[in-house]
Order: sequence, then C-alpha cells, then structure tokens
Amino acid sequence: MSTDEKRTEERPGLSATAVADYLLANPEFFRDRRKLLTRLEIPHPAGGAVSLVERQVEVLRQENRQLERRLVDWMEIARDNDRLLARLHGLGVAVVAEDDPAKRLNILVERLRTDFDAEGVVLVLFGNGRAIPQVRRLERNDEGLDGIAEVLQAGQPLCRPLSERRRERLFPGDKRLASAAFVPVGPGAERGMLVLANRDPQHFHPSLDTTYLARLGELATAALAGLET
Repeated sequence: MSTDEKRTEERPGLSATAVADYLLANPEFFRDRRKLLTRLEIPHPAGGAVSLVERQVEVLRQENRQLERRLVDWMEIARDNDRLLARLHGLGVAVVAEDDPAKRLNILVERLRTDFDAEGVVLVLFGNGRAIPQVRRLERNDEGLDGIAEVLQAGQPLCRPLSERRRERLFPGDKRLASAAFVPVGPGAERGMLVLANRDPQHFHPSLDTTYLARLGELATAALAGLET
C-alpha cells in the first residue's frame, strides 16, 4: 500500500478512489481553486515532483511539438502531391496535343522516364499486332509475367517487388530494378499494362497509394485511341 493510500485511509469515509471519482465527476473543481493547483504535486518520470500546473504545461508542450511535426509532414506530402499533379497535368497536355497515336505513346513513355524519374518504363500491349516503337507485344498468359495480367483484371494498379522472372521478361538485361508498379491499360487491363520500375525495393511498396497511378493508366488508355493494332 502506498503512502498516499495510507493517508487517505486515516480519514474516515475518504478514500483515494472516492477522491478520484469525485474529481472525474467534477472536472471544473479547480476552476475557482487555482491556488490549490500550485500546491498539488505529482510524480515526474525524471524524478522529483512538480506542480500539477507545471505538469499540464509540459504535457501541452509535448503535444504541441507532436502536432508541429505532423503539420510539417503533411505540408511536405501536400507539396509532393502538388508537384506530382503538375507533372501529370503536363504529361496529359503533351499527349492530347499530338494527333499521331504512335507518337503519343512515344511521348507518354519518354516523359515518364524524364519527368517522373522512372528508371524502367515499358508499355505492354496484349496480343499480336504491328510493331510500334515503345510498345512490347506479349500474350496475356505469357509465362514470364507470372499471372500478373489476370490480377490486373480487377482494374486496380499493383505495386510490389519485381521478381527476377518478370524483370527478365519486361526489362531484359537490367538486373538493377527491384520494385515495380503494374498499371492496367483499358478496362480490366484488356489492352495491356504500363509497368514502371525502380532500383529501390521500397519505391513501389504494396502499401503505396495508387490514385495517381490509376490516373496514369487512364491517360495511357486515352493515348491508344485511334491506334491500329
């Protein structure tokens, strides 16, 4: 039993629990008893004791510092999103301004490499067809894809580590690439997929927000309009 509990037990009818319950039920108790606050002492993690007011002030300062750090993080995320949105808008304008479908695809892939710092970019169209610069022709059930095309039929981009089998099929000879984003092109990836890869294994992490990647897939689908396959 603590010293405080012994003291409260020495007073008939008064217990630490009763005091605590009363204060919880009457949080305004100290509103008109500020002098009492300055005399109360509570244990401090670093040792010794401080007044309740001092402790409350310190807690508020700690919470304020945490909020400031969160605000800085949110502002940085907002700036990153603004920059990404601006690049995506610029890419869309450049693609729409080109009438030739093949050139549109070339602009799409090249701008992804330069403006979006994609270390690996490949636009895959499923099925046979005429050769088109910047386009890789593969069958949907290509063994080297390890079934990723079927997964993309759900219509959502996927981010994950880039397996050696898929890397060799999509980026032959480039063993540096370690993670990739697979973006469906066309409803349910019926036309194909856009693959972005990076050397950082965590760059395209499975928990990454894919909102902008989905917009990119829509843009790639629009770029295919009028293309004779």
